Amino acid sequence: MQGAPAFLHRFAFNGNGAERMKKRLMGLLLLTLLCVCLGASAEDYALPVDFSGGYTPSEANYTKDAYEDESLSVKMEKRDVDGVRYDIAWIKVKSPTQLRTALAGAPNQVVAEKPGKMARRLNAVVAINGDFYTQRKDGLIYRQGVMVRPDINPEKDVLVIDDQGDFHNFLGSETQAQELVDFLKSGRTIVNAFTFGPALIRQGEVLPMPDAYKTRFDSAVRSPRTVIAQMGPLEYVFVEAEGRNAISKGVTTDQMAQFMATLGVAEAYCLDGGNSSIMFFHNRYYDSNYAASERPQSDIVYVVTAVPDGR
Repeated sequence: MQGAPAFLHRFAFNGNGAERMKKRLMGLLLLTLLCVCLGASAEDYALPVDFSGGYTPSEANYTKDAYEDESLSVKMEKRDVDGVRYDIAWIKVKSPTQLRTALAGAPNQVVAEKPGKMARRLNAVVAINGDFYTQRKDGLIYRQGVMVRPDINPEKDVLVIDDQGDFHNFLGSETQAQELVDFLKSGRTIVNAFTFGPALIRQGEVLPMPDAYKTRFDSAVRSPRTVIAQMGPLEYVFVEAEGRNAISKGVTTDQMAQFMATLGVAEAYCLDGGNSSIMFFHNRYYDSNYAASERPQSDIVYVVTAVPDGR
């Protein structure tokens, strides 16, 4: 049998009884191999929770609009809806550690780097911009398990990604700080936390636009916008609504929320937008950006393979 381990070929099989035994052994072998493959757990694909990147993705696993290996599935899509171009990355990972963030410099260092350069350096299969946290002085910020900034702004929504890879939207309010404390007391661990927003969808429901975002954060302006969302356990969607170009006029945050609802996501959250919005796939711009238009930023969100180089 092609692909069977060499030790099986050491046995000679003669006669019908021997042939039946051979088939039975082969069947048991295949069943065992299948159980081993299906039994692989998230721990088998775990990467360090730090600022290192991922393994080098195999070129053989790329197609024009997808990447797939035993640890990762990424499917890219473009949709044109009502004059807006949406760039979408559908993502499934085997370990929550494959959903990662990166900084242009040391935590809280006010430096910037082009997202594409960060993505290439860290072996990202797909990457989007983050929340450009160095542009602001407040907000709860975690990156790769490191608390970068502890300051809470009760007017802003916070997205927390925990050690299981699950999303938690904490809405801006006077009780937000206590809610976050209670979350930590429950035994959950914050791996990444963003302060930008607004949160668009929570527990499958579209959220009303907070008053603070209506008056202070240009939520009603049609602009490019970047959203990160969770579909289910270890399943995510990155979405960029393009704007300010000939093919796309951009969206308001309400329009972005309605579009995300059509994708069936459980949790969705706005990252930075405008000139910061960008999507990278296979070391190339997946959107309408180009080298001269790419804006240096403080951080990205990206996904990597957990299959070691050369395997």
